[in-house]
Amino acid sequence: MTAPTRFAAAGMSVLFVASILGFFMAPGSKPASRPPHAAPPPVTTTVAKPKPKPPPTTTAPPPAPPPPRVAMSWNNAGVFVWHTHDVDPTWLGQQLRSAGFGWAAVYLGSTGNVQPIDPGWVTRFIEASGLPVGGWSSLAGYPHADAGFAATQLQRNGLTFYIANAEASYQAKPGASQQFVTRFRQLEPTLTAGLSSLCDAQGIGLQPWASAGFAFLPQAYVNDFGGSVSPAQCLRTAAPFAPSEVHPTVGSYHGQKGWVTPQQYAQLLAQAGTTGFSVYLAETNMPAQSWQAYGQAIKTLHIAARAS
Repeated sequence: MTAPTRFAAAGMSVLFVASILGFFMAPGSKPASRPPHAAPPPVTTTVAKPKPKPPPTTTAPPPAPPPPRVAMSWNNAGVFVWHTHDVDPTWLGQQLRSAGFGWAAVYLGSTGNVQPIDPGWVTRFIEASGLPVGGWSSLAGYPHADAGFAATQLQRNGLTFYIANAEASYQAKPGASQQFVTRFRQLEPTLTAGLSSLCDAQGIGLQPWASAGFAFLPQAYVNDFGGSVSPAQCLRTAAPFAPSEVHPTVGSYHGQKGWVTPQQYAQLLAQAGTTGFSVYLAETNMPAQSWQAYGQAIKTLHIAARAS
């Protein structure tokens, strides 16, 4: 084969190979290139947050039941309250009940001069103590009006007994005591009632009060007037009241003669031999220790029946 012939044969071979390759490749396509090595996906780890602990469940203890109710009796110890906003009723009620006291009387004012009781005071006192609450008023010297005022305020405030404070205005008016008790008993025929007056209250006329079923609470303010008004002396001048109907009131305040301690007053009450007394005033100079001192005397000296 000549050289031109060999070159021609070689060219034909190249063309044949190119034709074969062109048959397998689509027109206009490029040979596929090897894809680059793909990086593995990142490893993600989700850490579960711990669930918060539920708040502790605490069940509040049920409130203590109120103490049992105590029936009103003058043979128990009691207290006069003038300004209800000056003494917490819950605290006072607890102190009185723990000391064996049996009642409290709140001030109502006098004819034409109402003394408002703090809202809720009576209810809170009773819830804390179980003790009865009554009212006391100062008699202004107008018997019919005084009796009507007292009855109206007692009913308006839901009070269960009454104490009339009759002093100089009734001493100057003969017959005023009889007029008052007659009208009061027309309005309140069966209500438990007492008379608070001076130790020697003969000037006001005691007989009408005794006949109308009132007890006598003489003001044995030794702290103000000395031994001439001791509980024993008040008992001696209390006729026509029977001794069992006499229940002296002692003073908690600093009077003209100074201050008489609960222990000293307890001894004076024991010497008189009476049963049942009251303290004037509950909101004056009467810390817990003083209430408990009277409570101890009630236990040991029997100066009052203990309210259980």
